[in-house]
Amino acid sequence: MVRVARELIAAARDGVPSVLAAVDRGLRGLCDEIDAVTIWELFSDRFTCTFASGPRYEHWNGATLSAFAEHSPLARARAGGAAQFVDDDRSKLQAADLAAIAVPLEDLPFVGYVAFAQRPSQRTTAALLDVCAIAAPALAIARDRAEDRARATYDGLTGLLTPRAFRTLLSTRLREAPRVRLVPRLALVFVDTDHFKELNDRYGHAAGDDLLRRLAAMLRGFATGPEDLVARNGGDEFCLVWSDCEKSRAVMRADELRCAIEGEFSGEAVAITASIGVAAFPLDAQTPESLLEAADKAMYEAKRAGRNRVSYA
Repeated sequence: MVRVARELIAAARDGVPSVLAAVDRGLRGLCDEIDAVTIWELFSDRFTCTFASGPRYEHWNGATLSAFAEHSPLARARAGGAAQFVDDDRSKLQAADLAAIAVPLEDLPFVGYVAFAQRPSQRTTAALLDVCAIAAPALAIARDRAEDRARATYDGLTGLLTPRAFRTLLSTRLREAPRVRLVPRLALVFVDTDHFKELNDRYGHAAGDDLLRRLAAMLRGFATGPEDLVARNGGDEFCLVWSDCEKSRAVMRADELRCAIEGEFSGEAVAITASIGVAAFPLDAQTPESLLEAADKAMYEAKRAGRNRVSYA
């Protein structure tokens, strides 16, 4: 049990999947009768299988079950806050389960369901409950770490990449570009809204936040490739990267984006438009910093030229 605890503590540093795999190893190392181990996470009104091991249950990964099913052992264990022994055919997740135990992992939205090849002994049951008890804090730590990483990666308001995460990924794209394509090319689009301060001052921050979320959704729609990036650069500034896109095509696509933004907000009290700057790699810049600087400079040229237009390096 001490070894299992150490493995769980170490796994917590690596993330939730590592903790779940360590739970499986710990259970199987202590309980010979185990046939299958599944761990389910509650999302709203359904349980989703986030881990499954054992030949009879491996295909259950990603499966979902209603949290309100009448005889659900997962729901009963979760609602009662205690382990539920399952030997009723109506409650078994599979009819072939000889016996099973559903165990809630403390206050977390996880329930373990362990099936046995034979009825477990009291010693086995006690060991299983001990492993689940020490797994819960490790799982909580792993989830907190994952949430911290997500907050560092994605902007809380728009769901787009944060400036730091964007720059890290942009550096990776530029570094890998020559290896991925014979002729590396990439375009960075710098978008700054026009008249956003007027809208914020007149209607308040709630209206401004709603506008930023709508703009974020539009930018996502213009990121069509698997390697494209969309980020909030701060305030009402956004960045969009189109991979494998030559400069002339990027300028045309940027103008399509500008027109879409103008059309989306044309009938509103404050007509929001966008000034957009475009720079291309490696034509205009060869480093992430110089590429961002070139696109930013082009955006300011669009501002100085009268706003609601596209300029390029």
